Amino acid sequence: MRWIRRLAWGGILGGGTYWLARYFRPQHSTLVLNEKVVLITGASSGIGRALAFAFARRAAKIVLVARDRERLEAVQREIEPYTSDVLVIPADIANDAQLQQVVSQTLERFGRIDVLVNNAGLTHGGRLQQQDPARIEQLIRLNLWSVIRLTQLVVPHMLDNNHGYILNIGSGLGRVAMPLFAPYVASKYGLAGFTDALRRELDRTGIHLTLALPGWTLTDMIPPETEDVIERYGFHIDHPDDVAERAVLALVRGQNELILGGALPKWGVWAERYAPFLVRLYWRWQMTPEWIATMDKL
Repeated sequence: MRWIRRLAWGGILGGGTYWLARYFRPQHSTLVLNEKVVLITGASSGIGRALAFAFARRAAKIVLVARDRERLEAVQREIEPYTSDVLVIPADIANDAQLQQVVSQTLERFGRIDVLVNNAGLTHGGRLQQQDPARIEQLIRLNLWSVIRLTQLVVPHMLDNNHGYILNIGSGLGRVAMPLFAPYVASKYGLAGFTDALRRELDRTGIHLTLALPGWTLTDMIPPETEDVIERYGFHIDHPDDVAERAVLALVRGQNELILGGALPKWGVWAERYAPFLVRLYWRWQMTPEWIATMDKL
């Protein structure tokens, strides 16, 4: 009887190991980006511009969306050698009518949207009582509402085609609550929750969602004078090209979630889930006058 018990426990252990491996490393998707139509918001600079290059190098057809036409056209000229077709759509995606125009123009040109990349975002820091209410509203509308609304407009067309891919560019602060960024954290927690819930809602429909969680990234959102302070406090600052490349690879591989920014953000996500008191202690130590003054500049 002893060997039967050992066999049973071995089966349970093996099955559990396999389940955990599939959970943390989902099966690769069948996505091949050649000639796929990829719509990218916030594509005029930073991570959005880098994403345009990453998808273009894989021969996808690119739709560039942002408010600044001149910067979009500059990106268009840069990526045209790598891709067969680029569509530029200047739009304020916090405006519902303009969002609808983005979708209709894309479908008119290409007939479908294979990949939606929700990248556009806004950040600012500081103590809550000192933040401008109008700016908070703008942040929430751009970081969260526009993502939900644009996805709502695109999903029916993906369902009609029985396939689609959605890449949401969130933030490590969508899993770890950093003080001095309460409204931003709220928007990114909302985005993470939206992605998780929609992934379950669209299970077995052929639509796959990937959530990328960048850490500090070298974009216009980080003034040069704050870079040194951020790095001295132990954070790694990624280049947008690295973030974009890893995010696209995560999408192609069928990953549910990608945590970027080095070891500290990964440790932070784990601690926030399983030992939140450690995160609380960390931020008690981290909240120095220098750190607060630096975050006030963002």
